Amino acid sequence: MLVGDFICCTSSHKPCLIIEEKEERILITIDEYNGDYMWIKKYKADKIILNPEEELSLVLNYGDWFYKMHENIIQDIIIKNLTYYFMK
Repeated sequence: MLVGDFICCTSSHKPCLIIEEKEERILITIDEYNGDYMWIKKYKADKIILNPEEELSLVLNYGDWFYKMHENIIQDIIIKNLTYYFMK
């Protein structure tokens, strides 16, 4: 699992985005808390593959502060969406 990957875990009812990785823990976003973070053990997470539009929808519903803090991750997701739709 890498920064920018989405995971499922018991800490949220929706997919979570990995923000940071340290040793055996990952910092993830929690949708129910407006995208705020939580550290969890890696073994408690399962990587999932979402459609690009699902990824974008999730991160754009986080608080306004999220884009300012993680502009690079959101821009990567936007590029993934553009590539996905122009390659169809």
